[in-house]
Amino acid sequence: MEQLASLFFHSRTQAHVFHLGVKGPGSFAAHKALEGYYEEIVGLIDGLVESYQGKNGLIKFQPVNSIDNNCDIKNIISYFEKLCTALEKLRQDKKLQDSWIQNEIDNVAKLLYSTKYKLVNLQ
Repeated sequence: MEQLASLFFHSRTQAHVFHLGVKGPGSFAAHKALEGYYEEIVGLIDGLVESYQGKNGLIKFQPVNSIDNNCDIKNIISYFEKLCTALEKLRQDKKLQDSWIQNEIDNVAKLLYSTKYKLVNLQ
C-alpha cells in the first residue's frame, strides 16, 4: 500500500504539471483529460488509504521520483501507461486482497484507464 499510495498521490502533481504544459495538436483534449484526472485521483487514493489504515494501521509514505517537465503528448501517454502497469502489479500485494480494497483500487483503475483512453483517442 505504501508504494501504491505514494505513487498515485505523486501522480496528481505530475498530471497537473502535464496539464499546464501540454501544447500543440491534441493539447486541449489532453489538457481536459489531465484536469479530470488530477481533480479525482486524490479523493480516490485518500479513501483507499483511509479504509486500508482502518484495518492495517498507518502507512509510511515512500519517496517518489521527481517531476517530469517533458509535456510532449507521447511522453504523457507513456507516463500513464507506466501508471497502468504499476497499478496492475501493486494491486497483487497480499495485504490488498480484501474485496472492498480491490473495489477501491478498481475505482483508481477506472479513472486511470479512462484518462489514458482520452489521451490516446480524443486528440
